Amino acid sequence: MRVCVIGGGAAGAAAGWALATSGVADVEVIERASSLGGVATTERVGDGSSTKVPVNDGVQGGALSYRNVMRLMRATGAPEPKCLDVAVSFGKGEHNWTNHGESRARVIEAHAKEVERFGRVLKKFTRWEVVYAFVSIERALRWHGFSKSFAERIVYPLVALFFGTGNVTASVPAAVFARVFTDPKLRLYDYCPERFLSRRPKMFAFPLFETVYDRLQRAIEDAGGVVTTRATVVAVERRKDEVVVVGRRRDGDGDGDGDDAKGFVDFRETYDHVIFACNTETSKALLDAGTGTCWMERKVFGNVRYYDDVSVTHTDLEYVRKHYEKTEGDMYLVKTYDADPGKIEMTFDLTSYQPDAAAAVSKEGPGATTARVFQTIFLDAAGEKSRAEKSGLPTRWTKDEIDPSKILLTKWWRQFGHSVRHFTRATPLWRFVQKKRRTLYAGSYTAVNTHEIAVISGLAAAWRLGAPYPFPEDALAASQFDMYCGLVHGKKRSKRERKAAVKTGKRVSFADETEKKTRA
Repeated sequence: MRVCVIGGGAAGAAAGWALATSGVADVEVIERASSLGGVATTERVGDGSSTKVPVNDGVQGGALSYRNVMRLMRATGAPEPKCLDVAVSFGKGEHNWTNHGESRARVIEAHAKEVERFGRVLKKFTRWEVVYAFVSIERALRWHGFSKSFAERIVYPLVALFFGTGNVTASVPAAVFARVFTDPKLRLYDYCPERFLSRRPKMFAFPLFETVYDRLQRAIEDAGGVVTTRATVVAVERRKDEVVVVGRRRDGDGDGDGDDAKGFVDFRETYDHVIFACNTETSKALLDAGTGTCWMERKVFGNVRYYDDVSVTHTDLEYVRKHYEKTEGDMYLVKTYDADPGKIEMTFDLTSYQPDAAAAVSKEGPGATTARVFQTIFLDAAGEKSRAEKSGLPTRWTKDEIDPSKILLTKWWRQFGHSVRHFTRATPLWRFVQKKRRTLYAGSYTAVNTHEIAVISGLAAAWRLGAPYPFPEDALAASQFDMYCGLVHGKKRSKRERKAAVKTGKRVSFADETEKKTRA
């Protein structure tokens, strides 16, 4: 069986690794960039006069519940991630509050009764999850009589930490947000009736992604898989007995990275199955350029809404102090717009969060730098432009206030939003297109925008093609895998498969189990 994986991000790399190492398929991972990783990259930034600081871009870290991610890194020999206590500062001035410090913040004190009552409402969100999955956090808070200021100054900034892409924070389903507090397997924060948050959560910072994905690529290739970088797919033709992938790839060493660069040749390859590990906009474009999409695919694709966000990596401490309440050790900083507190901006202190960046900054001697490296994220460019044009007011983005001489890197991102529409009209419908017409879809866009979901989605696509689930001995990793497969694929590992995998220590595949049932 030949399998083509289009996209070499977390999902595509995980799918390629699972298929190659299990030996169930001849797999080729095709990636447009020069290396695997997708949005998770390592950049070396500096102003030319100081040490280049290595920073992970696109993804910062993860929760300790990201067991599939950690298991995959361990399986490929990547460095162990560094654990840390995450300190967060929300708002500024009288609206500032944190998840650390000895005293209760003024804004928490002002909403003391609502903070105390919120714990009981969280339990309702969980108890009636099937209902609140269809209700935005904004509407749910109104239903339960919470004030607008409580929602905008306390709840939305916290929601934005996990589901902030596209600045649709208020549209996140109440049930999804509640899991951050109530799900014992996924919980990140402990609710406190007095301070809202009671402690700094334990999380981890990724090792340098250039190393993580280099090890992953080597593992795929060592197992007989093929990784083709700097290649562009232009069309996918699905037929009854095969899938034809058309594109351009590097011929030898080539030169240049663009589609028109010299040293590139056209290719047309035939496979038994294709896994789309790119975003749905790209998937639809490739299928439309080939043999087209079915009605259900168009329906699901249309319910994944994308937004243009931009991140600016810089060393402008004065800017940070002006717009955020920053104390030593704070890693995440969240700013709400005074004119519209439902909308936010975020800044990461990369030198507090990422050990490799901190080590570079603390170096002594010639060329050393003491400048902290920050990354500020501005959300929903089109929405912000439209609002400014309609109102005649200037943009709320503070991007232009960052000193240009202190900007190290600017990147644009195409991200999907975590709205009720996404979780009710896209996520539960993926099962109807998975493994239809020799096609599977993998990526965080199938559920939640986390590295863990991306990895699980790749492992799930490989499992549907016969690769055994690789980490059955890890109860938490396996339960998250099964939950994802049930939700997005409409299938789970059988009880016999789960027991056999744990008991024997061997990987038992979905294909093996299906074959046994067929023979019986």
